[in-house]
Amino acid sequence: MDVLKKKVWIFTFEYAGIAKVGGLGEVPANQAKYLVDQFDITVFIPSHGQIERLKNLTKIEKLSFKCKLLINSESLGPSNEERFYEISYYKVCINNVDIILLSGENSFTRNYLDDINVYNPETFNEKLMIFSLGMRNYAKYLIDIQKVKLPDIIHIHDYHTVIPFIGVKQELKVNNLNVRSIITFHLLTGPRFELEFYYKCGVDNTPLDIRLKKGFKLMNIREIFALCKKSQDKNLDDNPPTVEQVGALISDLITTVSNSYLHSDIIPNLGQNLIEFKSDFVWDGCDWDYDEIYQMVLYNFGDDIRKLCQISEESTISREDMKKYLLTYKISHLSQSPLIHSSKVLEVIEDISNGNSFMKDGNVANFKESGPLVISTGRISRQKGFETIFEALPKILDVIPNAKVLLLLLPTEYSLNEIKNYAQVVKKYSDNLRIIFGLTADIFYFAHIAADVYCALSRWEPFGIIALEAMSAKLPIIATKIGGLQETIIDIRDDKDNGTGILIEKDNPSQFANALITIFKLSEIALNFKLTGNIDKDDLDLITDEKIKSQILLDAMYYEKIKDNCYKRVKQNFRWNIVSKKLELLYLKLSEL
Repeated sequence: MDVLKKKVWIFTFEYAGIAKVGGLGEVPANQAKYLVDQFDITVFIPSHGQIERLKNLTKIEKLSFKCKLLINSESLGPSNEERFYEISYYKVCINNVDIILLSGENSFTRNYLDDINVYNPETFNEKLMIFSLGMRNYAKYLIDIQKVKLPDIIHIHDYHTVIPFIGVKQELKVNNLNVRSIITFHLLTGPRFELEFYYKCGVDNTPLDIRLKKGFKLMNIREIFALCKKSQDKNLDDNPPTVEQVGALISDLITTVSNSYLHSDIIPNLGQNLIEFKSDFVWDGCDWDYDEIYQMVLYNFGDDIRKLCQISEESTISREDMKKYLLTYKISHLSQSPLIHSSKVLEVIEDISNGNSFMKDGNVANFKESGPLVISTGRISRQKGFETIFEALPKILDVIPNAKVLLLLLPTEYSLNEIKNYAQVVKKYSDNLRIIFGLTADIFYFAHIAADVYCALSRWEPFGIIALEAMSAKLPIIATKIGGLQETIIDIRDDKDNGTGILIEKDNPSQFANALITIFKLSEIALNFKLTGNIDKDDLDLITDEKIKSQILLDAMYYEKIKDNCYKRVKQNFRWNIVSKKLELLYLKLSEL
């Protein structure tokens, strides 16, 4: 251990390589990876049932310390057969970063800490409670035995880690120890807990040093609640503050993932004047590399593509060949069914598969023919705006009847109704739309390499790593002009030399249809010009924007320029080693407080 390095503890409920639901999991994992040489970093996360899997992949050490606490039967009901919370701690190293997983040592705590469904609505509150108790007691153990391992800085991610942090900070304060803190908000969801829940999680009335504009002030949890409530909407006076408000007030520094989200959501909703002076943003990043992905696709699927498309060994496999293989064969012949952990989601998938000739046991039927392809990915939620795609289909298909839409979506127990509704849309547009529910590692990268365009139509989006992933794969983007998407994507209508896609208004199917038709035609014009040396006037007439039409007349291969711009944009601005430098500076700034 390098005693000269500042020690940083990271609290998170997602971490790539351990458990990951959405983009959040990529952030602490990659930030830690690129900052571990400058700081002594330890990550803390519930095990989420990953201990046995990790044992089969890497070296994992069970720590000697074990937490054993008497169960408060009033908090979890009188029917508990076991009398104690028993928590064990496992250490694993990923990319030179030490990660400590809190796992259930008895059957009772395993039901919660080891639930493989990270945010299971039926167990989440208990998982949060036990994780909080486990973190406070681990800090207490180090105070008694190994103070040298205590942190200088604690970095917490989203509301899930706010209450565990309060307990740890109080334990340090009781022992006349202090710690600087930073919270990163990836997405505001507005959860509220009564003060009694905080107490059940091990929080007490120990006052904490709260960083206010005029300096630090000692405040206990009741005073923190009162100050948060004073700053919230008067219509919510009877409600407790959101956990996010509490987290923002108690942290020394607040960050989010884009400048837009910082000023549109974080500052106005979490305290305004109470937090504005200590708020900043750190962009997310992406290390996808086009050449690596392209070669991986050829290695995994090259022989099969040649066989299906009847391509000789001497000939080059084109993107059109890849697309044909993906759409007319591979989507119905996955190496394994899409990965879904939730039994409730699986039940719904099974239900919608009955009598559905385009979906069976999570697998989908292939298309009869290939065509221009747009893809989208992500977690199913109203936030992501997939409905805009469905509403735009009639207009798109009226102009491009063979257009294809492939959605690779992650279902959750909060999206059971959407799964059913989306399946009905597939039935309606069976020649043009396929949705694969669940993690599809088999074709995820492949789809990005084969597609013509990617769409990110979120109604709100703090950042949107998915857009960076698509651009890294040289895939032009159609995205809504909101949040972080408007900071990462450059509209070709505003900057023809550096443009990476088209930005549209949210919830606007007509604008999306026009944009998609435009990108499809840019792709088709480039392909035809490469083959014939000519521009088809009918294709050109379908591009309604005069700026883009003029650009095509100057450069028929403009679609290829956009693809190259996408890759350059990420490489020059959004690699993890680049964006993490700002976080390094913020850590150093915290150390000086």
